[in-house]
Amino acid sequence: MINRINRPLARTCALALIPALWLAGCSQPAPEGKSETVQLVYDFAAGLPESMSASGVDLAVAQEALQAVFNTETYQPTLSIIPAQPFDWSNAGDNIGLALDVTNTGDHSAQLFVYIYDADGGYAARSFNVAVGTQESFIFDLNGPALAVDTGMRSDPQLYNSSLTPMTWMWGHKHINLAKISKVDLLMKSIVSDRQVTIDNLRITSNGEFEPQRLEGIFDQYGQFVNKDWPGKIHSDKELIASRDAEAAAIAAAPKFEDRSLYGGWKNGPKLEATGYFRTEKVGGKWALVDPEGYLFWATGVDNMRMANTATMTGMDYHTANESEAKEANLPVHSIAASAKTTAREGRFVASELRRNMFAWLPSMDDPLAKHYGYRPEVHTGPVKQGESYSFYLANLQRKYGDNYMDSWRQLTLDRQLAWGFTTLGNWADPSLYQNKKIAYVANGWILGDHKRISSGDDFWGPMHDPFDPGFADSVRKTITQVAAEVNGDPWCMGVFIDNELSWGRMGTEIGHYGLAIYTLRRNAADSPAKAAFVALLKAQYESAEALAAAWQQPVADWESFAEGFTYEGKFTGSMQQDLGDLLEALSTQFFKVIQAELKAQMPNHLFLGSRFADWGMTPEVVRGAAKHVDVVSYNFYTEGIAADWWDFLPAVDMPSIIGEFHFGALDTGVFHAGLVSAESQADRGRMFQDYMRSMIDNPWFIGAHWFQYIDSPASGRAWDGENYNVGFVSYVDQPYTELVEAAKALNAELYPRRFGDLKP
Repeated sequence: MINRINRPLARTCALALIPALWLAGCSQPAPEGKSETVQLVYDFAAGLPESMSASGVDLAVAQEALQAVFNTETYQPTLSIIPAQPFDWSNAGDNIGLALDVTNTGDHSAQLFVYIYDADGGYAARSFNVAVGTQESFIFDLNGPALAVDTGMRSDPQLYNSSLTPMTWMWGHKHINLAKISKVDLLMKSIVSDRQVTIDNLRITSNGEFEPQRLEGIFDQYGQFVNKDWPGKIHSDKELIASRDAEAAAIAAAPKFEDRSLYGGWKNGPKLEATGYFRTEKVGGKWALVDPEGYLFWATGVDNMRMANTATMTGMDYHTANESEAKEANLPVHSIAASAKTTAREGRFVASELRRNMFAWLPSMDDPLAKHYGYRPEVHTGPVKQGESYSFYLANLQRKYGDNYMDSWRQLTLDRQLAWGFTTLGNWADPSLYQNKKIAYVANGWILGDHKRISSGDDFWGPMHDPFDPGFADSVRKTITQVAAEVNGDPWCMGVFIDNELSWGRMGTEIGHYGLAIYTLRRNAADSPAKAAFVALLKAQYESAEALAAAWQQPVADWESFAEGFTYEGKFTGSMQQDLGDLLEALSTQFFKVIQAELKAQMPNHLFLGSRFADWGMTPEVVRGAAKHVDVVSYNFYTEGIAADWWDFLPAVDMPSIIGEFHFGALDTGVFHAGLVSAESQADRGRMFQDYMRSMIDNPWFIGAHWFQYIDSPASGRAWDGENYNVGFVSYVDQPYTELVEAAKALNAELYPRRFGDLKP
């Protein structure tokens, strides 16, 4: 429910605040479709509760509501509710949620994350976005029947009959212990300007009547959500073709970026040494790329220009389905072609009625568009573990461009990037776009193979490579041989990423930070090359096992038993924390050293751009290890921009850095999940893009930033893991998002004068 600010929020009931205790008996009958208050948590009538604290948030109570200003100086400004005794919500009902009323009184849309923790270590996280000048009521589903439904989508349409807006699922556990709720956090992440909101009426209330039929027949023949209209939605093939012709005319008439060199560098600036390939140099106190002709260069671009992630699971499978073409392509399953087939498919059957019934249309097997069926031998997340997939995006390209749709798509994709002012193709561009002689690009490779792995205890995408295993070097060699063949010495290749978002460690807890070292030490050195290397490093530092035991204040009988497995529980003691950090750095150093050596052997003229650290999967030690052997340190950083206290390590590392992924999405184009960072609208996406990019362009250590991704995720969820985000520069029907495109063109026009304008030609 959204209202423009023109009246006070209706109060659920006027009760004095009793911290950490439930107030019951305050519910009132609700109209049809409305949610009824079951129990009131806080209404702020008695002021600020003692159980509420804040870090980076200024709090005040006015007009019996909480006024909160979230500050930019803190990376994660947080408002915490920690009751003296855990909340017990277990008896409030079997279809309830935590609801609250929020008013955005500031001048910028506000994304709030809500984390709910139980005393057993479980947690769940959701988020919502409040538009400027609006008040809205949101609900966090705690135990409703929708939580038990695995739709194969990261977030679903509203499945309850309720006037409350459901918060978007982010991560954590779907089910937590409602009898022991130990903390509730409301927070923002790396905001670029202060946010001012009013919060009121925290309450436990009904989710509303569950209506699973809302999932039936909700995607049309173009893969779009049926029950909503928006600018740019396609209703017929005629509209699709008309949009094609209009865009072609607009691109032909678009002004050129006249300050660009052949390779996309700044030809109006100083000219440095030309080596014929891209390189890095610090110029005027700022790190910079230098293009093959010697011009200063800053990398802007868009990731994932390929078909691999355009497929969605249909809910169908085959009784006989042999290995997929992925095995022959040396690619992870999530990166195989959208229409990759099995060598044999017999006995088609419905594996998930829920998935199959979502689609109002799928082509018959004799339809010309049936060529866009594929097969996924493995699925990371969803109600099926393997099965048939379909790419509506490929079907839409065929409808739009005819039989030569892929050639048309490649040409238009390149033309779009140049017309929009980007200087590179970002990561995961289809190799058929390499060597295009129009725009620079980055190449990428995945390290596969049967070498040994180790665990961090929190292996989100999978376990970590063991870089001390000799088999790891063989796997790296195979990967880089393939990348080298695809690039073929092309000077337009800016550099190479190898792998992505590995689970190096999650900051915030000791076990998360040092997990790779902790879990590796538990293993037997006879079976784990990494453990054997750790033992050797500790032996070099400590003259005896007794010395190690004394330093760590832990029982270590001898080196032999330590090598067989070392396990401890509890807090770190003695010098253990420092030593575990050193082991992490040694692990990272070995990983990047092996890759660097192979790249130097096979691709000596191209930059090593690192492995794209996720903000949830990096520690200072592994960054230091990487910096010894990469040319550029890469990070995937999903926030609004640079926060004051997150990047403090950059001066000490003093390496050129690049953002591999960021994005902003909204919920106004028929999708159910905005993405990792949300905006209030398509226009807001454009403004936030500019804010983020300016924060990077103005930072002396960053030499580029790439947006993720080119094409929206399927609204029905991508096949691998169900992501259904509005994060594309173009929609799933290949329609550019005009507001975002215009914002990018304006930003890219100011790119070089803003970054290097203080340097003399």
